[in-house]
Amino acid sequence: LNKMDIALDDYIQSGRLKNGVLPSTKYCADILHLSSRYFSDLLKFETGKNLDEYFQLKRIEIAKRMLSANENTVSSVAEILGFSSVQYFSNLFRKLVGVAPNEYRLSQN
Repeated sequence: LNKMDIALDDYIQSGRLKNGVLPSTKYCADILHLSSRYFSDLLKFETGKNLDEYFQLKRIEIAKRMLSANENTVSSVAEILGFSSVQYFSNLFRKLVGVAPNEYRLSQN
């Protein structure tokens, strides 16, 4: 999981999310030198989540860190993290964190 988290962090920092391209199971499996099927089964066993669910939570955790830094707006965070729209990001953030991204951002200052 640690190696996968590092790979996902690298993927996010590479800027590929701005194009709306999320990491695939094959991408993660190749980095870890595993078959796609084994990787999927292992991730599900270890976390109870598939790659899309796990990556969604990871993006929200990163969004929380980015929103805590004053220079990031909600729309810039949504764009950097590859969300299809600010509204989708805001709704997902509110659902998972319990407050809107702007409220979270203001509460961290």
